[in-house]
Amino acid sequence: MIPDNTDHHWKRWGQNDPYYGVLTRPEFSKAKLDAESRHEFFETGERHVSHVFEVIHSRIRPDFAPERILDFGCGPARLVIPFCRRAKFVVGVDVSPPMLEEARKNCDIHGVGPPEFLRSDQLASLPASSFDLVHTFIVLQHIPPRRGERLVRRLVDLLKDGGIGAIHLTYSHNGNAVRHLLNVWRSYSGLLNGVLNVITGRPYNRPTMMMNHYSLNRIFDMLLRAGCSKLSVEFSSDPAGCNGVMLYFEKTPTPLLAQ
Repeated sequence: MIPDNTDHHWKRWGQNDPYYGVLTRPEFSKAKLDAESRHEFFETGERHVSHVFEVIHSRIRPDFAPERILDFGCGPARLVIPFCRRAKFVVGVDVSPPMLEEARKNCDIHGVGPPEFLRSDQLASLPASSFDLVHTFIVLQHIPPRRGERLVRRLVDLLKDGGIGAIHLTYSHNGNAVRHLLNVWRSYSGLLNGVLNVITGRPYNRPTMMMNHYSLNRIFDMLLRAGCSKLSVEFSSDPAGCNGVMLYFEKTPTPLLAQ
C-alpha cells in the first residue's frame, strides 16, 4: 500500500532550500538566491494574488473584500505578504516549521501583518465558517489524493457562507508515464531516491517532489455536497507535463445536494 503521508519531504525542503521548494526555478535555489532573485520571488506572489482577486471580482463577486484569509501551504510567505495587504487578518499554514520561521522573518522584512502562522496539524483547531477566502496553490499536488481530499473538505468547512474558495489541483499527466511513475515511487523509497540523485548529479539526500493527480469528479461532488456554487475553472500545465486546474467557487448557505 502506498503511504498516505510524505510530510517529511517538505520539512526537509523547508530546512534546506525553502524558496526552490516553492518555485523550482534555478535562481530561487539556495546556491543562487540573492537580493534580485528574492525580490522576483515575492513579486511572483503579488502577481498571483492580484490575478486571484481579478478572477473573483470578474467571475464570482465584484464587491468581494475579505477580512479573513487563510493560505494553506504558505511556505516562506510568498502569498501571505500580498494577502496581508488586502485583509485585516491572515493565517498561513504549512507543514514545515523552518518554512514558517522563514515566513515570519519575511513578513517582518516586508512590514506586513502580523499574520498568524500555524502548522498543518493545527488546522483542526480553527473554528468552522471562520474565513472569507480560503486559498491554496501548487500545494495539494504534493499530497496523496486520499489525504488531500480530506484537506479540501476541511478547507471548504472553514469558509463562511458567502466565502470564496480558490483551490489548485493537478488532475492528469501528459508527459512520460514511466518517468512519472518512477518519481512517485522514489518519493517512498529513500534508497531509490538517493541512487537516482547520484546518477543525475544531485546530492544523495535531496528530497523529492511527488506529483499527485486528483479525480475532478470526486472534487466536484465534494464541492456540490458542501453547498458550493458559481464554479469557475482555470486550466494550467507545467513544464513537467502535469495538467492542473485552479477552482474558484462561492460557498452558499444551503447545499444543492443533500448530505
